[in-house]
Amino acid sequence: MQEPGRPPVGGEGLRGRVTSAALFLITGLCVYWVYGTQWMQGAPFSDGPTARGAARFAAGLMGLLLAHEMGHYLVARAHGFRLSLPFFLPVPFAFGTFGAIIQLRSLPRSRTALLEMGAAGPLAGFAVALLLFALGLPETQAHTQPELVVASAQVLAELASLPAPEPGPWDVIFEAPVLRHLFAAPPPGTIPMLILANPPVMDLLGLVFLGRVPGRYDVLDPLAMAGWVGCLVTAVNLLPIGQLDGGHVFNALAPRFAGRLSRLGVGLAILAGLWWPGWAFWGLLLLGLRAWRSLPVPPHPGPRPRARVVALLAGLTFLSCFMPRPLEVEHLPLDQIRFVDPTGQPLALPASRR
Repeated sequence: MQEPGRPPVGGEGLRGRVTSAALFLITGLCVYWVYGTQWMQGAPFSDGPTARGAARFAAGLMGLLLAHEMGHYLVARAHGFRLSLPFFLPVPFAFGTFGAIIQLRSLPRSRTALLEMGAAGPLAGFAVALLLFALGLPETQAHTQPELVVASAQVLAELASLPAPEPGPWDVIFEAPVLRHLFAAPPPGTIPMLILANPPVMDLLGLVFLGRVPGRYDVLDPLAMAGWVGCLVTAVNLLPIGQLDGGHVFNALAPRFAGRLSRLGVGLAILAGLWWPGWAFWGLLLLGLRAWRSLPVPPHPGPRPRARVVALLAGLTFLSCFMPRPLEVEHLPLDQIRFVDPTGQPLALPASRR
């Protein structure tokens, strides 16, 4: 029942609804532009194949993120939370978005409510990720040799003629084993290429749809790529830290230990930045936003049996999506790379560099 003198549950004025819708559209456009220009190395507003690929990725990723946020929103409303609509955050790099935020305007009335609200988003997003993999993995392009798209043969010639970088005064320090993969200059005659790790669920579905695990140099279809990003987002959100979705789930299950686990999790995330910088970024962000603090919850009653099943599903989802090192950079010699133009036509490396 609505509390006296309070706005309706989930209530937003016209301004809030317009802002939420506008940010969703702007974020979708940003995702489209970033994928087309930075991942496909094309012109998404003038080139047909690039436009189609970027549109598939943007539709897949925005659909997944919308399912995630609406999972939170609808379950929270069903449990009587007061909360805002989701507000999506566009960024001009990475995948074009920093996700979305929903502002809670009331504390959870029960541990069951907090658990189910926290788990609903990742479970809904994961369901969409499975659909994206089912649609996109059959279109995966298998490559035993790494492939790199360049704009033209002239660009390739200029790339091949670049001199090796001069060693700097800090190279000796950055060559230390722990820091080499983060800071060391690329060896002469090589190109750094970004390699995506496989989440466990993508390996499993690869066996179903491809008869094999997707390879290290395979090129994912844009829909499968959106599913991969969804797995990364889901795994990060399900970490049992503070006000992340996994933090809400663990807090509902064991509120006495949630604060200690959250502090430990932030520390481990920052330390894990030596393995993959993204973990340190998330740890420092949570620290800076003070989002490592768990929400206060009633000590009694505990979560209902249904909520405990939901928690188990959330845990299995985390294990299905988690990648210890989601991205890594591999420095590849030029003569080991297959170069193609934006249409997929092969380009020959200049004879002097073969």
